[in-house]
Amino acid sequence: MPIALRRASFAKPATHRAVALVVLGLLGLAGCRSGLAQRFQDHVNYLARDELAGRGVGSPGIELAAEYIARQFAGAGLEPAGDDGTYFQSFPLAVRRSLTDASRLSFTGDLNENRRGRDFIPFHFSSNEEFTGPVIFCGYGIVAPARGHDDFGDIDLAGGVAMILRGEPDAWAGEDGRATHHAMFRSKVYNAKDRGVVAVLIVNPTPEEGEGDELMEFRAESAEAYGIPAFHITRSLANRHLASAGLGTLAQLQERLDKGDFVTAALPHVQAKGFAGLETEQAPVRNVIGLLRGRGPLADECVVVGAHYDHLGIRKPMRRKFKAGTLVREDLPPQIHNGADDNASGVGGLIEIARLVASGPPLRRSIVFVAFTAEESGLHGSRYYVEHPAVELEKTVAMLNMDMIGRMEPGSDHVLVFGARSGTGIEELVERASRRVGLGVTPTTDMGGRSDHAPFIRRSIPSMHFFTGIHSDYHQPSDDTDKINAEGGARVTRLVSQVARQLADRTQRPTFEAVMPSRRQSRDAAGETPTYRVVMGIAPGYGEDGQPGMAVEQVSSQGPADLAGMKAGDRIIRIDEKKVANIYDYMAATRNKHADDTVRVVVLRGGREVTLLVVLASAK
Repeated sequence: MPIALRRASFAKPATHRAVALVVLGLLGLAGCRSGLAQRFQDHVNYLARDELAGRGVGSPGIELAAEYIARQFAGAGLEPAGDDGTYFQSFPLAVRRSLTDASRLSFTGDLNENRRGRDFIPFHFSSNEEFTGPVIFCGYGIVAPARGHDDFGDIDLAGGVAMILRGEPDAWAGEDGRATHHAMFRSKVYNAKDRGVVAVLIVNPTPEEGEGDELMEFRAESAEAYGIPAFHITRSLANRHLASAGLGTLAQLQERLDKGDFVTAALPHVQAKGFAGLETEQAPVRNVIGLLRGRGPLADECVVVGAHYDHLGIRKPMRRKFKAGTLVREDLPPQIHNGADDNASGVGGLIEIARLVASGPPLRRSIVFVAFTAEESGLHGSRYYVEHPAVELEKTVAMLNMDMIGRMEPGSDHVLVFGARSGTGIEELVERASRRVGLGVTPTTDMGGRSDHAPFIRRSIPSMHFFTGIHSDYHQPSDDTDKINAEGGARVTRLVSQVARQLADRTQRPTFEAVMPSRRQSRDAAGETPTYRVVMGIAPGYGEDGQPGMAVEQVSSQGPADLAGMKAGDRIIRIDEKKVANIYDYMAATRNKHADDTVRVVVLRGGREVTLLVVLASAK
């Protein structure tokens, strides 16, 4: 239940303690910058230490992290705002799924046994029921009424097994070069599920030159579940049964689909039978919640300040490595992903904001501090919170989220703020606060959608995400404590504390402004992942900082860009004849390219234009 913020129940501290805290807070704001930076680094060092093993959901390490955060909240003077007078808000979550030897898939007429990992593999989002049904080829599984397109047509699919091509026709890609939401597994599976199928079989489209027909790796750490058996099968397995049914080959069917033909048809006399054979481990997980009560007639309203404290745990690195300009696969053992920037840095900021604000004068509104769990596996902690808030959502005036605030570039003074225009007056408030702390901000209409502010945005609550930028260590074992810019993190911490204080203390609450998102932003808000056909081997800059072109943050060794002479710090302004102002222009300029195509890339370097010839590599 939400906490009732009754003004009469406000616990008044001893006067001498309150005065001392105010004085200490003012001294801290006045000049102890290095002290704040050291405390910030200390929090990151603890949360990202090897002993916590990457803070994977359901692991002992994340429980140690939760207890640490709760102790810090208590030390800052926050009230417990979780369950039963504790700092913890618990809920059950499927934390891990694994494949067993019971996995099986067979078709009418199979002469040999289909082997898991060679011929098929269940998706991590599959359900675990046994199924049997007639196989029906359903094209790309796309339903797009606005385009007059429905791959399922009027065919009765009830009780059937839908065979669906992965992806979408190339011509469907958006102007930004990304695949549309029609290409996402989620869309295809739910389209088929809504039509009564009992299972879904997804098969790769025709490979690009140099690519193989690889099955997806099963993601044991994922807790997604779409409520229907779903398998990835090889093209050779699909082609055998398409041929036996007289429908032709996948390549022929795809060619017709890409021209706009309707090719959905049952495979006569072919039935599929299978069982995913999954084991699911469910465990209680915990948000950590502390409350700083306001005083006065607005004390029952609140500002939420949050950051997620989970990370990836121990897993195989998702690493891109190039050799002579070509992407190569590495068979790496599981490693600890400590997540120093993602997101021990945000939690370090959260704890120190609690200290800064609690040590200052009382505020009109309350502030709820939340360390969210299970962000990496799907924003589960923040989604649960908005369904079970510590203070009613109607009384929540704004949400401030910190995710990756620890890698401000040396010499930089900028922070990217997603959602700065999601509420009336917020952008101006942020800019005033940034001037006070000596930071520049890059506000954007893009509200973002892949972090814990997104569930609040969807409830029409003005929300912001503070972010110092992407880097090559993102979601890698190398995201470690030695690379944290503690002084930069401390500056962002001061900025967010100023914004939180102003939102909590000003009389008028901001009104939510629904900035119309682009099609790309809508996909991001749904947590969907873009599809890339070719890469240069760079880490692009995601924020627009008012300078021309798109910043190149990192260049992968022996990647296409590196071999062409591109350097970190360059700014791409043109690719062939297309102007590039940001990441979306960059993707649009490469969306129709293929591996081994050569593009002319013009970059700004030291105020001069430099032309480079980049031979693109396949993204797979």
